[in-house]
Amino acid sequence: MSKETLTFIRNRVSHPALDLPAPSKTEWESILEAASRAADHGNLKPWRFCVFEGEGRAKLGQIYWHHALSEVDSMPDSKKEAFIKKAYRAPAVLLVYARIQDHPKVPAIEQVMAASAAAQQVLLGLDALGYGGMWRSGPACFTQKTKDLLGLEENDQIIGLIYAGTPKEKSSSIPKVELGDHLKWIRD
Repeated sequence: MSKETLTFIRNRVSHPALDLPAPSKTEWESILEAASRAADHGNLKPWRFCVFEGEGRAKLGQIYWHHALSEVDSMPDSKKEAFIKKAYRAPAVLLVYARIQDHPKVPAIEQVMAASAAAQQVLLGLDALGYGGMWRSGPACFTQKTKDLLGLEENDQIIGLIYAGTPKEKSSSIPKVELGDHLKWIRD
């Protein structure tokens, strides 16, 4: 791996403020093809992707709203628009989920980890093409109601939503990460 590649990976940051343009269909296919090279015990390819663009994001907005209604008994209708607007924080939203298979050697957690690795590769792919991304999740991602509204299967596990587009502002400084307690060496 070249120093430039390490620098590129080290400089990746999340971009919460995203605008047009978003990746084109061809760019998405290129990003997702690269993401599909994630580590994958058993070569099960458990990752699944669904791109929401334009008014397709309204479906996600409805999911946020229905989740809020299921969590709060007396949610006023006046809050509906605020929940729906969450889906419009970027010009495109990528749903990443794992399709879990029964396998004698590859437990479900490893399949979720493979799909998570693919999601991370999506973020790197977005950056490589000059876009930005923000991986979001939250309680709405992990409910049966959300899976039902998305038409997912019982054995599907949502990994998260990656909001994608062009960063409204460039990151002025990349914070240095100190490994400190996050790294342990064991040697003879």
